[in-house]
Amino acid sequence: MIVFTLHVLARMKQREISRDEVIMAIKSPDSVTNDKLGHSIAQLQMNDHILRVFFVERDGNTIVITAYSSSKTKYMTG
Repeated sequence: MIVFTLHVLARMKQREISRDEVIMAIKSPDSVTNDKLGHSIAQLQMNDHILRVFFVERDGNTIVITAYSSSKTKYMTG
C-alpha cells in the first residue's frame, strides 16, 4: 500500500502534483536512487520536468516523504 502523510499531501497540493503522478513515479520510475539517509528517490521524466518522489518501505507499505518537480538537466543524464 502507498501511504501519503498529511504533510506530503499538503506539499503536493502546493506544488500541483497529483497522487496519480506520485504513484506512477513509484511504480514505473525512470530511475531509483538513495539519499544519505537511506530514503529511496524515484525519478520520472514528465514533459518539461522531472518528478522526484522520496519514500521509504516500512512494514510492507511505501510511505511517501515528499515529492517535487525539478529541471531535467539537474538530475537526469543521457
